[in-house]
Parts: sequence; C-alpha cells; structure tokens
Amino acid sequence: MSDNKYVDILLVDDDEAVRDSLGEYLETMGWNVRTADCAEKGLKIVEEGYGDIVVSDVRMPGMDGIEFLRSLKQLNPDLEVLIITGHSNEALAIEALKAGAFDYFRKPINPREVISSLEKTSAFQLLKKENRNLKALLERFNHIDDRHNFLGDGPVSRNLLNRLERVAKVSEATVLLSGESGTGKEVAARLIHRLSRNPGAPFIAINCGAVAENILESELFGHEKGAFTGADRMKPGIFEMAQGGTVLLDEISEMSMHAQSRFLRVLEERRYRRVGGIKEVDIKGVRIIAATNKDLDKLVEEEKFRHDLLFRINVARIDIPTLKERNDDIADLAEYFLEEQRKLQDRNFQLTDAALSSLKEYEFPGNIRELRNLIEKAAIFAPTDTISPSDLGLGLAKGEESSAAALSSDNLNLAENECSLLQEALRRNPNNHSAAARELGITPQSLYRKIEKYKLA
Repeated sequence: MSDNKYVDILLVDDDEAVRDSLGEYLETMGWNVRTADCAEKGLKIVEEGYGDIVVSDVRMPGMDGIEFLRSLKQLNPDLEVLIITGHSNEALAIEALKAGAFDYFRKPINPREVISSLEKTSAFQLLKKENRNLKALLERFNHIDDRHNFLGDGPVSRNLLNRLERVAKVSEATVLLSGESGTGKEVAARLIHRLSRNPGAPFIAINCGAVAENILESELFGHEKGAFTGADRMKPGIFEMAQGGTVLLDEISEMSMHAQSRFLRVLEERRYRRVGGIKEVDIKGVRIIAATNKDLDKLVEEEKFRHDLLFRINVARIDIPTLKERNDDIADLAEYFLEEQRKLQDRNFQLTDAALSSLKEYEFPGNIRELRNLIEKAAIFAPTDTISPSDLGLGLAKGEESSAAALSSDNLNLAENECSLLQEALRRNPNNHSAAARELGITPQSLYRKIEKYKLA
C-alpha cells in the first residue's frame, strides 16, 4: 500500500452527500482530502498547487467532468484524474479515458473500489516519478567511469577504509569529509555509498562552488513550472532525485549564507519545498555527505560559515590524508593510473625504478589528482614505453644521484662531463638506447653518434 499521508486527493462533486461521505471515508483511510462543489473551484485549488489525484463527477453544472479533465491535464500533465459516472454513462466513461482519465467507477459508489483505484493510481504516479527522476539523473550524469576506486593497502589507508566502513553502516548520519584538494574526497564519498545498505540507489555529487548562487537552490531543491523566467517545466532537485541514495555536497564552504540557512533547515526537518512550490518533498531516505578543503572552524570565526550548520554536519567527520601521508600507496596508485593509459593507448608502459623512486620522493602538493596527471602526461609524451623521471618532469631520486654528483663543479672539462653523463645514462638503461637518449634529452641518432665518438659501444 502506498504512503497515503503524502498523497493529496481533490474530490469534486456537486452532490454534497457524496463529498461528505466519500471525503470522510478517505480521510479515515489516511488520505489527505480537499473538496469542491464544482469544476471551476476545483481548477482554482489545483492552480494553487494542491492535488496529486483528482476524483471528479462527470455530470456537473457549468463545466462538466470531461472539460474539467482536459483543463486539468493542460494545467498539470502529471495530475491523474478518476471519473465518477452514472450507470447509463458508459460512453462518457470511454470518452473520459480517451481524454486522459486514469480510471472510472459508477454510482452508487463502492468505497472499496475507490480505495483500490486510488492505490493503483498512486503507485503509477510513483513509478512515473521514479522514471522521470532517473531520466533527469541520466541527463545530468551521463558519464560514469571507474575513476572512483579506492586504492591502497598501507596502514594509513587501512585505517581510513575502516572509518569509511563504519560510517557506511549508519545511513542516518550526516558525514563531513575534510581534506586537501586532490586527496580523493569524492572517492571516499562514493565508497561510503557503495558500502551502504542500498548501493544500487543514486549517488549524486554537486560542487557548490561551481554553481552560480542564483541557481544553486534550484539545483538542490528543484523548481515548479513558472517559478522563474525560463522555468518552462517542473524540475526535481538533486535531493529528490537521490531518494534512497546519497548526495555529496562538495566544497560546502562555498555556499552562500542564505543557501546555508535553507540547507540547515533541510538537514533538521528532512523535507523542503521546491522553488516556487507549496507542497513539501520528503527526503528522509537520503544520506547527505558534505566535503571541504577549507578550515570550517576558521570560516565560522570569520562569520563566513554558520556555526549551527557546522555543528549539524560535523556528526561523523573523517579527515582524508594527503598522498604524502599515504606514501606506501604511491606504487599501487601509479600502477593503476598507468594501466588506464595502457588500455587507452594500447601500449605496454612501464615505470623505471628510478621513476618510482622519484615519485616516492616527491611532495605532491596536488595529491592523488597530481599523480594521475603526471602519469597521464608522461604516457602521452613518452617516446618509448619506458617512463623515466625526466618523462615525469621530476629529478633523480636519492640514491640515483651518485654519478651526477661526481660531476663536480670543479671539473669544467666539457668532453669529460659529457662522456660521464653518457656512461651514466647507458648504465641506467642497459640495452635500451632510446630510453637513455630520452633521459639525456637528445635523439637516439645523436646518442649513437656520441657513443661512437667516445667509443662507448
């Protein structure tokens, strides 16, 4: 059975006895009911935003049921209409179905038939809503890939994974993910969702700093048709589309104070109205995750972030470590990103030991995102499948500098230094003259000439 308390019924009939008896019965069965004694009044009620299902008599003074039905459908195509007919009005019932009525029943009214019809209609509306939300979701997020896998088996990552698993088991808890840019906050949020009780439900992420303030509320909460210029149709918001799933509000620190105020109320009440709407949307089944790379406590002190909102979202806080703190995972992450490039370019890329050592020595101010970019850039521009520190744009790692350090500034003999550099490059890349040439910044042809010049073959 559907959840009746969230379904609004409008009963339109010029017969007061029908309105009172049927209306009271529906209310005792848990439905929200309003009544009108004519089609004109019914239209006005619908125009005010009330009504999910209209139950209307087909024979009424003034505007009859068929004309009323057509006007309702023009006003709101998603509104479903049930028609009440007399015993001898079979032709009218068929005409009503052709005009868009969902169902009909005859007088004298059997309340059980009405309830059965309302439940079928409500279930159909719910299915339509879910399909509409899915379509809107696909339109908004039509590119899904595997960039959001959690990688790493070092002690820091294992501890992080343990905390994410514990949070995932409590779907009611609001989560705050804090960490530097590029540390993988969205990956962590998606993992929480995957480990939750309903991993097949929607996951929707929005960057609060990337959406203009004047349209952020419409994105989050949706809007009704005609709510503002350009709102030519009803649009569900992100919270509504994510029913049963997860919403990630990335860079929540970039929300305006006004948006923060409305979001705080949504967190507390778990319901809201679309922009321009009067009916409340229930989002009790949505997990909310906020993420930031800013110090929210400092922003509170600067009066740029609401203290009560921080208190509300700081229920289950997880600090995402930097890549430097996850140094043990660099090799696994680099291999993962390299495998992506192998598939994309159909090449057998390999990192030299020196390249991997250079990555482990590097500070990575851009964290995991910077590592991905380094690997991708190296794979694009590397002349061979062997990737060296120079391909990554990094210097030699510790322990690989002995020969270079031997080139003392006291020795300014150009020929001797050139010969030493050639020998070091050939030693580091045995049987791979192309890689040696690449490290030296010269072409393989130039390398062959120099090998012959210094008799290094």
